[in-house]
Amino acid sequence: MKMADEESGIDELMRLSRQFTRQQEEHEEREKQREAQGKKVKGVLQGLKDLNLSMAIEQLKTVAKPEIVKQVSALRSKENTDDLRKLISSIADDMENRLRTISTSKTDVTPLINSMRTLNILMDLYFSFH
Repeated sequence: MKMADEESGIDELMRLSRQFTRQQEEHEEREKQREAQGKKVKGVLQGLKDLNLSMAIEQLKTVAKPEIVKQVSALRSKENTDDLRKLISSIADDMENRLRTISTSKTDVTPLINSMRTLNILMDLYFSFH
């Protein structure tokens, strides 16, 4: 009887080994599929980013100075948004200063200046989160 128990034990070990191997292969296949899906998603997101940037550049060409269009065009090769944040902050600061200059000769534009400051602060906050 001992021989039969050993054979059934070996059979059980072989069955468990095959089951483990099969599960490992299934796991590896799912991991490959997950990686492939991740690459597709990254590609789509990059495509959307490029499309957004292209649309923004076309819109900027009609209203912005050429150097601003050039700076925004250079963002294609950037991974982060620091340069964009700096550009926006610079423009907002310039607008705030121009409003301050206008306010000395015109009616009270303090609410407009405060709105500009608020916008500048909120944009800095927004970009610090991304």
